[in-house]
Amino acid sequence: MTKKKEILDVVHATQETHTLPCIITGKERAEAADQLATAIQQGESLELERKSTMGDLKKRKDNLLERIHNLTIKVKDSIEMRPVVCELRLNHTKLTATLIRLDTNEEVESRPLSSEEKQMNLDDF
Repeated sequence: MTKKKEILDVVHATQETHTLPCIITGKERAEAADQLATAIQQGESLELERKSTMGDLKKRKDNLLERIHNLTIKVKDSIEMRPVVCELRLNHTKLTATLIRLDTNEEVESRPLSSEEKQMNLDDF
C-alpha cells in the first residue's frame, strides 16, 4: 500500500480592519444616548436659527423692495409720498368733508360726511 502524503495548507495571514456589527455595553449605550440628545438639541437650535435668519432676510428683502418701488415712482412720475399737514373742513350745511393741503391750499379730497361727523355739534369744536 502506498502511503498518501498529507498535504499541508500553505497559509499567509494578514491583518485588515473591517466595520462589523458589535454588541455594545450598557455604558456605551448611555454615552450614545447622551450624544444623541445633544445632537437633537443642536439640530433644533440650528433650525430655530435658520428660521430667525430667514425671517430677518425676508424683512430686509421686503424693505429693499419697498424702497425700490418708492424710488421707481419718484424717478418715473416725479412723485414722492411725504407727510403733509392738512385741514379737514366739515361743512354741516352741505354735509361734506373737505381735506385741504396747507402747503399748497389744494383740495385733496371731498366726500359726504360720515354718520359720526353728522352728529357733531358746533359746540364740539
